[in-house]
Amino acid sequence: MLKFFQFGSTQEGDSTSLSSEMSGEGCHGEAGRTLLDHCRCCGTLIKYPESVTKYKCSVCHSTQSTDKASRPSHEHLTLDLNTVLDLDTQCKLNLAKGMDLHSAYEPLERYLTARFGSLECLKNSFKTHLGNRPLDINNEELYQLYRIVISLPTRRPYVKLLMAVNETLLRPQGNLDSLGDIRSLLILWELPTLKHCLYHSRKPTKKVSRLETPEIKSLSYEIVKRVIGYLSNADLTLLSSLTNFFHSWTTQQLASKVQLLNLYITFHLTRIVNAQSSMSAFQSSSPNLSEYSNSSKLNSSSDSSACETPSRVGSLNVGARLPRSISLWNDRSTSIFPTREQRNVKLKVSQYGNDWHIKSASRLLSMLFVANNKQLPVCAFYNVVSDHILLKQDFDVWQSSFKKPEKNDPNRALREILNCGTILGDNNTSRIPQFTFCQFPFLLSLGAKISILEYESKKSMERMAEEAFIHALDNRVPTSVNVVFHIRRSHITDDSLHCIKQHQNELKKALKIEFVGEPGVDAGGLKKEWFQLLIRDLFKQDNGMFLFNSESRLCWFAPEPSEKNDELFFLVGVILGLAIYNSTILDLKFPLALYKKLLGKSIHLDDYTELCPSTGEGLRKLLHCDHDEVEEMGIYFETSFQSGPGEVITRELCPNGSKRLVTHESRREYVNRWVDFYMNRSIEEQFNSFNRGFQMIIGGNAISLFAPREIEMIICGNGDTRIDVSSLKSITKYNGWSSSEEASNSQLIKWFWEWVETLNNAKQKQFLCFVTGSGRIPATGITTMSFKITRLKSYGTSTRLPMAHTCFNELCLFEYRSREEMFRKLNISISESEGFGLR
Repeated sequence: MLKFFQFGSTQEGDSTSLSSEMSGEGCHGEAGRTLLDHCRCCGTLIKYPESVTKYKCSVCHSTQSTDKASRPSHEHLTLDLNTVLDLDTQCKLNLAKGMDLHSAYEPLERYLTARFGSLECLKNSFKTHLGNRPLDINNEELYQLYRIVISLPTRRPYVKLLMAVNETLLRPQGNLDSLGDIRSLLILWELPTLKHCLYHSRKPTKKVSRLETPEIKSLSYEIVKRVIGYLSNADLTLLSSLTNFFHSWTTQQLASKVQLLNLYITFHLTRIVNAQSSMSAFQSSSPNLSEYSNSSKLNSSSDSSACETPSRVGSLNVGARLPRSISLWNDRSTSIFPTREQRNVKLKVSQYGNDWHIKSASRLLSMLFVANNKQLPVCAFYNVVSDHILLKQDFDVWQSSFKKPEKNDPNRALREILNCGTILGDNNTSRIPQFTFCQFPFLLSLGAKISILEYESKKSMERMAEEAFIHALDNRVPTSVNVVFHIRRSHITDDSLHCIKQHQNELKKALKIEFVGEPGVDAGGLKKEWFQLLIRDLFKQDNGMFLFNSESRLCWFAPEPSEKNDELFFLVGVILGLAIYNSTILDLKFPLALYKKLLGKSIHLDDYTELCPSTGEGLRKLLHCDHDEVEEMGIYFETSFQSGPGEVITRELCPNGSKRLVTHESRREYVNRWVDFYMNRSIEEQFNSFNRGFQMIIGGNAISLFAPREIEMIICGNGDTRIDVSSLKSITKYNGWSSSEEASNSQLIKWFWEWVETLNNAKQKQFLCFVTGSGRIPATGITTMSFKITRLKSYGTSTRLPMAHTCFNELCLFEYRSREEMFRKLNISISESEGFGLR
């Protein structure tokens, strides 16, 4: 007797409940255990009697079967491309004989409906000849089949196909708990119309594909939301296998799915924004057919020009990279909210924190992020709507529930972001958000993360200022909300270390620098210069603290420094922390490995190769050598390096390493020990001192939101790209003219921009350093910095040099007689700009 229950929890996180709606006989009087599970589609926690064999989730409305024996077996059925080609030919002949269109294509329609309506059939289809991995799919054949179906003269077979898929996913047989089930879902994830149901509404004049009907869009949406749901809520073992499978994807495949998932998240967040800006009741996070029929309901007032798709069927471009239009979702210069009301909306955690669509897509996107091996930049995962949430609230909610995983957990990386429960663990209570953006930090743009870091820093600074004020009242001594360092240029390192030791408990106050014997008042510029001069002094090669690789032009901790420099390594760590804390860019040349170590990430051969390219490639070749080649090399488990001038030190990589020969079987161990020695063991004391200084300043949770590359960018900025002069022009403010138009048309400003255009990379860095105090562009781009040009009165022919106020990123220009004279004086200024003085 089949027993059926409908139950589920609300999206706000209320405890699960079980209704008594049941098909067949009731079971009110039946005894039995109560089981706890989660919905395979939306992840809702479920409680049901052991005797129940089928249940319906009241959140996502999917019906789940607990009886594996009832699962139909189609082990011998497959979806075959050749059969589809033959049926297509037969249908064309039927049409040529005078049959009506629908009748002529009925054989193909029946075949597609039957095959796509069975997950068991799909799991046996499109297998590769390699057969090594169960999730491998013959994408070439799959894409060809989809191209045939969407190119048919009638869209009815495709609609029937979608209906069959939707019915199967709505009421799957079994728990979808095998790799074969995951494989079936991956095949359905390639359906060509899934992305088109997620576009904003189009202007009536725009031509669209004939497959973009409300019915197809509605069915496609139901399919994509369930495919994402089932994939993201699989058990940890399947998720681990799926993540490993994603490792094998090409850059194009990764980019396509990352863009699709971000589009899906944006789609749901945009619906919340539109509902809030229009003050309408937000009934459901899932659109229905009537909303697709009236697209203005779907995304009211949105301009779809950025989301236009060509009208030709072939433009669906099955299996290819998503069109440029989708990438516009992550283009920070493009607003997806056309009205001021929408742009001003800031989403609260309570509005999205229990939306299972957003959470499931974020979980699946996190697997792609883990699988991404430097193929896509970190910014490819940013979601543009993250700039429209209340970041401070999201961060505070996340912090209140933050729970570190155990370090020895082998699945730590996945458990951090794929926990099947809530972010709060097992003790979930009513209306506690189950999703925050900080839980999935790769979604947050760099600007959003910097805002969170500044928020945490500001809170810490305010707390330190309050403590100092209270301490001053108690002890009746004067105090300052700032910490002031008095520095002699000739003793910059010693004085800086002395000041840091003297003010250890005040370093989170606002930092001010005073150079002894100079009249400057620090409004930001002197602080920038202090950072610059101190870094230059600490990293001098004759200090022996760091080694510089001439090939990679990167530096690393010296394995065995000539002197004990624990205090100086501590100072370097403090300086990096203070630079982040005070939003100051440093010109450093560390490899990415340093920032990975600061975040507790593991170091691998790729990281060592970035630092030492030739040696790293040699180690990589060793891993691919034949058995005899390894033996002939005569390598032992030891390494030699230069410590001081002419001094070579040899160290064993393992006990008795000088007597242990590297064999074919032990070559990987040798490579791992080599990398571990230079990147960890030999520099342990130096790095620990450095890290202690860094953590003393940056000890909060906000830093953990950043990826290693992002940490590098906020510390070092971007020094590898040329200045985009047009972007710099767009942010420039002018002082000394009656209007910006008058300034832009003046001869002085025209000459200035001509001069900027002539600068090479080195000169551009000098110019930036002269005006801003740093030769590098901010991590968030040049458009996020300020730049001001002020015209000064000359009182006759001026022979004075241009001046700069680095505190305010301001350049002061006098009126010059000729273009050549102005160019010469600007070149002198940027080349000889160190120091502060009054003239």
